[in-house]
Amino acid sequence: MALNKPPGTWPIPAGTRDLLPGEARRRRELEADLAKTFQRWNYQEVVTPTLEYYETLAVDLGEEVESELYRLLDRDGRLLVLRPDMTTPIARMVATRLRHYPLPLRLFYLANVFRYESPQTGRLREFGQAGVELIGKAGAEADAEIIALTVETLRVAGLRDFQLCLGEIQLINGVLEDLALPEAVVPSLKQALTRKDLVGLEELLLQNQVPAAKREMVMGIFRLQGGPSVLNEARQLTANKRAGAALDYLQQVWNCLVDLNVELSVHLDLGLVRGFEYYTGIVFEGYSANLGYPLCGGGRYDNLLGHYDYPCPATGFAVGLERLILALDGQMRE
Repeated sequence: MALNKPPGTWPIPAGTRDLLPGEARRRRELEADLAKTFQRWNYQEVVTPTLEYYETLAVDLGEEVESELYRLLDRDGRLLVLRPDMTTPIARMVATRLRHYPLPLRLFYLANVFRYESPQTGRLREFGQAGVELIGKAGAEADAEIIALTVETLRVAGLRDFQLCLGEIQLINGVLEDLALPEAVVPSLKQALTRKDLVGLEELLLQNQVPAAKREMVMGIFRLQGGPSVLNEARQLTANKRAGAALDYLQQVWNCLVDLNVELSVHLDLGLVRGFEYYTGIVFEGYSANLGYPLCGGGRYDNLLGHYDYPCPATGFAVGLERLILALDGQMRE
């Protein structure tokens, strides 16, 4: 039945948008530039379905993404979801369709993904991503390759003033491990770190009667930011073996970034957190001077493919296309 509406008032769902001819042309030109860049680095494009079975993607989503899924039932009663990211569908594809291919695999994608979150500037419910996955290669060189390709991606897009913030999940885990707190308390600490709420983190440490010396150690490490000298500063604050190994690994990655001549675009942030349930090593986010939220992010996720019976190291990144365009627009206004 047709709705009786005045001309020009047909709405679209919240968090979605139309691209008019000029906007669509700009988006396609940006995508073409990024695809050429990925191909120069020997990455091959893959495409996955917009719809996936819920049980296929639910293996490693994390609570936040789980709460933002678009769900629907097909006519056979199977629960489907609109893909909330591209990494998990690609992991599924690799484990089922590409498991006999020689490793490492270098794959890229240009796709829309869907999350039911509060729409605001730079945050839509349907949004474009461009990204890569390097599957089957462990070690600092692989992680540095992904970081360097992220830098190259932003440069090719035309962004001038940007910085990647780099951290390590195992450093966070090692530091928290030293506190010997009850398991029930740890998620709250991780949530505070994820929100970059250091005041809230310190309050939680006080509430749980963490001794002053350990509080100072935790806060001291998680406040450290800058160049490679912060790694030595952190070593002076903790004797935890896991944390020490993570600091050593960050140094190896940094050395590789120097070799790749991209270290000036990278800033160490030892309190940086992304997806505790998902990432297993380095994590990073990219920021531009005129955008108050990350426009790209990535890291190492060595456990994901094991959920599909194909244990394999992996690392990658994704850039949000709408956010990248917003950053470029802000740059033009300066």
